[in-house]
Amino acid sequence: MRSGGARDAAAVDAFYASHPFPGYAPGDDARALLDRARRAPFLAALDAALPHDATVVDCGCGTGQLAAFLALSAPRRRVVALDRCRESLACAREFRERVRVANLALVRADLFALPLRNAFDFVFCRGVVHHTPDPERAIECVARLVAPRGWLVLGIYETAARAFHRLRRALGRAAGGPIRALDPILRRRDLDEGKRAIWRADQYEHPLERSLALPQLVRQLERLGLRVVRCVPPVPEGAGFFAPARAASPLGVAALRLGWFLRGATDADAGLVAIIAQRDGAAADGRT
Repeated sequence: MRSGGARDAAAVDAFYASHPFPGYAPGDDARALLDRARRAPFLAALDAALPHDATVVDCGCGTGQLAAFLALSAPRRRVVALDRCRESLACAREFRERVRVANLALVRADLFALPLRNAFDFVFCRGVVHHTPDPERAIECVARLVAPRGWLVLGIYETAARAFHRLRRALGRAAGGPIRALDPILRRRDLDEGKRAIWRADQYEHPLERSLALPQLVRQLERLGLRVVRCVPPVPEGAGFFAPARAASPLGVAALRLGWFLRGATDADAGLVAIIAQRDGAAADGRT
């Protein structure tokens, strides 16, 4: 890694050491996590579509909430969650041990040097690659883990979807701090102050962030042998998360991105878009 990239990575490490994300609310237990996750349309749809006996790899798990939810929701699932940050993994381990999530394995690993050599049917990487010094290479590293006919769920800050938040952040800098009235998360009255502080740090103080444009990302995934099936939002109905779908036309992609831009003021994910892609039936290049 070049010196500039190494400095960026060190800054991100220091940030997450001080602000493990997304963190847990005081008194969180298995029931509280399950209830909260199932109220989120994206997570509910993902859980409904994921086989109850699937093996799942979550690359860049942070404090492990997604991984813990998927493991708790189906005890026969095997969930492996990896992250580089010791402090984030410490939060994940404390929750796993306190709640006794037996089917969740936590591993400290660098996204650019993943220790896994097997191919997996379900590989997740949500909200991670856009915080790395080299998002394109990070995507390549994660994509190598996807088995033939397997699935990649890649969550990124998409350029058009993230546009309103970039404006919101610029206005906050001019005002001397985030403007609560403009942020749907900071406006929530049911959010405890600790979770609000974690969100504020992650969205307004992060030292490294890059947005990725959907058309370029689709082309990269195609070069890696993955076909984009759908993007979320919108959240598919029922168990359709991994259902086959026709590829969107250039006009359809433009309309999708315009919709993301227009919903920016009320988007609780601040421009986070999930790309659902499936590998073709051939073996992945470079897999050992």
